Amino acid sequence: MNWLTRLLVCGLAVLAFVSVADAGAKRPPKVLILHATPSGFPTWPDDVQNKIASSSLFTTVDRMDVRVATPSLATLLSYDAVLVFSDAGFFDPTALGNVLADYVDAGGGVVSSTFTNASVPLGGRWAPGYLVINPAGQAAPNASLGTIANQNHPIMIGVTALAATQAYQGTGAVLAGNTLVASWSTGGPLVATSNTLPGRADLNFYPVSSDARADFWNTAGDGAKLMVNALLYVMRPRVLIAGVESTSTNWVGDVKSKVRATGLIGITDTLNLAVSTPTLAQLQSYDATLVWTDAFSFNSSALGNVLADYVDSGGGVVTSMFASAGLAIGGRWSTGYQLIAPSSQTSGASSLGAITYGSHPAMLGVAAFNGGTSSYRPSTGALNPGAFAIAKWADSRPLVVASTKLHNRLDLGFFPPSSTVRADLWTAATDGGKLMANALVYTAKPYILVGAADNAPFQADTVAKLNATKRFSGVGTVDLGMSSPTIDVYTPYNAVLTWSDAPYFSPVTIGNTLADYVDAGGGVVVGVFANTNAGGNLALQGRWPTGGYDICPTASVPNYTNTGPAASLGLLVEPFHPIASFVRRFDGGSASYRGITSPLLRGRTIMKWSDGNMLAAVHNFRKRADLGYFTPSSGTTLGTLAWNQRTDGTWMTANAIEFVVRAKPCPGDFNGDGQVDDFDFVLFASYYDALVDPRGDLNGDGLTEDSDFVIFASGYNELVCP
Repeated sequence: MNWLTRLLVCGLAVLAFVSVADAGAKRPPKVLILHATPSGFPTWPDDVQNKIASSSLFTTVDRMDVRVATPSLATLLSYDAVLVFSDAGFFDPTALGNVLADYVDAGGGVVSSTFTNASVPLGGRWAPGYLVINPAGQAAPNASLGTIANQNHPIMIGVTALAATQAYQGTGAVLAGNTLVASWSTGGPLVATSNTLPGRADLNFYPVSSDARADFWNTAGDGAKLMVNALLYVMRPRVLIAGVESTSTNWVGDVKSKVRATGLIGITDTLNLAVSTPTLAQLQSYDATLVWTDAFSFNSSALGNVLADYVDSGGGVVTSMFASAGLAIGGRWSTGYQLIAPSSQTSGASSLGAITYGSHPAMLGVAAFNGGTSSYRPSTGALNPGAFAIAKWADSRPLVVASTKLHNRLDLGFFPPSSTVRADLWTAATDGGKLMANALVYTAKPYILVGAADNAPFQADTVAKLNATKRFSGVGTVDLGMSSPTIDVYTPYNAVLTWSDAPYFSPVTIGNTLADYVDAGGGVVVGVFANTNAGGNLALQGRWPTGGYDICPTASVPNYTNTGPAASLGLLVEPFHPIASFVRRFDGGSASYRGITSPLLRGRTIMKWSDGNMLAAVHNFRKRADLGYFTPSSGTTLGTLAWNQRTDGTWMTANAIEFVVRAKPCPGDFNGDGQVDDFDFVLFASYYDALVDPRGDLNGDGLTEDSDFVIFASGYNELVCP
């Protein structure tokens, strides 16, 4: 039915806000709990499982009783990380230690907790090479969270407290070559990580909480956060290496070995595209995939269709020669997903040439690249719309190419197998493996820019905290109090975080350029005071407000406070929104720098301060979010005036940034459910009746009028987002 018919039958009820339209959520990982707990206490493993699952960050939280059986390596490899703890004997401590060591070697993550790192240790290959805390005796003092050696460590994000009347723990020390992250108040280690094994961390407390037994860790504290953070910390991207090869070669295996040797990638599987085409369900079990083609037969159209579906669902895809030259991928892939324009290939010795964006994550640690005597590469330098070159061959043909619109896409203009398997291919002693691994990490994790008008230490505090989350492939910086960058500076980034505590160098120019950046496919998060009317050129100007890129009103009556009173996390208006994910506690400090009005332009509130004002908000139809707090934390010279860095400000900021990277703009979807339907029509009609209500403004002129109705009707006719 058309929009007019639907209008006639449309009721006046409006549903509560639900899930956001998303360009593809990141893959929720799977975790396994291995427990050896006394048989008389069946609720103990339930308690640990429930605490970890309550984070809603994992698609699966399974458990296995290792008193009665030992998992196989194949079983472990279906999970991204494992938590192992004991309070009784293992079925076979030697076999379990061996298989866990094999799992870490294969890219899996293992978090060991009490008493596995105390009086009931693992055997076999696990000791000593995989130990972090030396298993010794055990103790159970009345203890709480003590000294935090590194407040910005990923495992400590949002951890405010931990206490137990009997804090069961191992009495061993952190072994040499490992890092103490936090201690108990009694001085013993609480959190420690391996310096040599990225898939290893130890938690020196018993994971079962006071919900199961009163003297275990008190649920008023952050034991659940410690476990979840540790599991996320030991994970690396899970990837698929998918290439076309004959039965007489080992090209796919060679590429896997080169990628895994970098240490950047976790569990890695392989697929020969000459034999089969992956399904979408197969691909969705990975964070990213590397794909190349060759002269052997493969199903070009089927492969292109499933890769396009995978990118749409949020998965990362790196394509390489000859997929971008000579043997292009077909199907839907050819209509908007290719970056390097298909052409014939050329060959002849060449090497790394000009690098346009040397700090891009794709170039991390790349010092040299020699393509070998063949150096297969595209014959032209042509790129498709939205693509840009990060690095080129010495003859200026594209070597590394990314997209302004697709954060999860990157093309490599070289053939992935190395000289290890054929002498004329890229020289294995150079950095082809790093280029491939870096590319996979980049497509799995966004690359973001912190661009603030604020003093350098305050900016550095936020950058350090965002880096600590391990959710981004890189965090760049630019001081917007000192310059007005051109769009080229923003181009390589998937999102920008900006705020102000000093005047923008040119608020009009910066506002115009950030609007251009959003138009080109980028996401922008704005924090206090850039989204208030604090004056003194602290707010973004130019096309930013006049074109409707703002959310919070910056031209109204005084709408901010920098003197308190103290406030904290209040109502979660949309508790299942990505920005609210795993946000449990937020303390704004004694000043609680914040906006103090909540009438929003073209957007809606996701979370509120305890005083009812906006804490986080999103735009209705652009890749935009606002934070209602000042981003720098108590870790700066602001001290207790600013938000307490041991609460969830870092997590909330990272959530907002990742949201604007992945959000799919949907004009007319006012309630954020991914459709333009009758419920949106009711909302639009109320804005349209008022005319001056900007919440229905879809063209950025500040009004809800006939021109907006035309835009809304096009989406309403199709029902889905246009």
